[in-house]
Formats: sequence, C-alpha cells, structure tokens
Amino acid sequence: MALLGRKSDEEKEAKAARKAQDRAEAEERKRLKAIERARADFFASPAGKARMALAAAERVFQYAHDVTSHKAIIVAMVGSGTAKQTSDPSEILNSVCHESWELVNGSFVFVQEGSQSRDKFMSSGQNLAVKGTTVGYYLFRRCEVNRPEVGDPWETKLALEAEVEEMAAEEAADAQAPQAPV
Repeated sequence: MALLGRKSDEEKEAKAARKAQDRAEAEERKRLKAIERARADFFASPAGKARMALAAAERVFQYAHDVTSHKAIIVAMVGSGTAKQTSDPSEILNSVCHESWELVNGSFVFVQEGSQSRDKFMSSGQNLAVKGTTVGYYLFRRCEVNRPEVGDPWETKLALEAEVEEMAAEEAADAQAPQAPV
C-alpha cells in the first residue's frame, strides 16, 4: 500500500488491465450487435425473405417493388401534371436470384392512390392529375444452380468494414510517424 493515498505500480497496472479488458468487452459487444443488426437487415430485405422461403422449402417466391411513383400537381390558372420518381429493381432482382431463385415472370400494375381536378381557367373542361404507383410483381421459382459459393452477407460486410477500419488505422499511424530524412 502506498503512502498518502497514492497508488502503487501494481494497483496502476491492475487498473489499466481492467480498463483494457472493459474496452475489449465493449468492442466485442459492439461487434456482436453490429452482426445481429446486419443479419436482421438482411432477413428484412427481399433477398433475406427469398432465403427464408428457400429454407421453408417453398417452390415459388413472389416479390413486389414500387417501380415508379407519380404525384399529382395542379397549379391554379396554369394546368396540371405529374411528378415522377423511378427506381431500378435490377439489383434487388439479382440478389434474389443469387439466393437460388430464377425469375419466371414480371408484370406491372398502376395502383391509383388519388387524383386532383380543377376547372380550367378561361375555358371549359377540367385539369386532372393522377397520383399513384406503378408496382412490379416478380415471380421466382427455385433454381439451385443459381446459388453462388459465398458466405452470409452480414459476415462479408462486417469483414470488409473491419478491413477498411484497419487500413485507416494503419494510414493514420503512418501519417503520425516521423518521416526519415532522405
């Protein structure tokens, strides 16, 4: 025991060891939480749902995707129109195919969500703008040959992130190291 409330070297080392262990445990909890979050995100995605359907021995899998969204726009005394926002489902469809499914059919339906109309200014008739979404319905059937030989995406993603963090730490260490004269 040290005099006057000062800690001995052994106490300082023990405290540093406890801190290091607490830090390591916190990092491990953080890593496990990130894995669980990535896993949950995957199974909430279309590819994850396709994997669950495959595990449940389903013979077909259907997926619906909002391809285009239309907003009704009416401007007084000017007219009407629609604002359109589109998305490309190719990446999603490919991810489902990589889970041992083959795309059999795709069809599209416009789902009207509402409309706005207003009388035309200084003429007869009405301006009409329709609001809705174009939905793509995709039907897949099992196809075992489409399964690539890769690991689970949440593990691959985390391994990639860990590698990027490691490279960033090495670069930071190199930047802080004193440069040797040439």
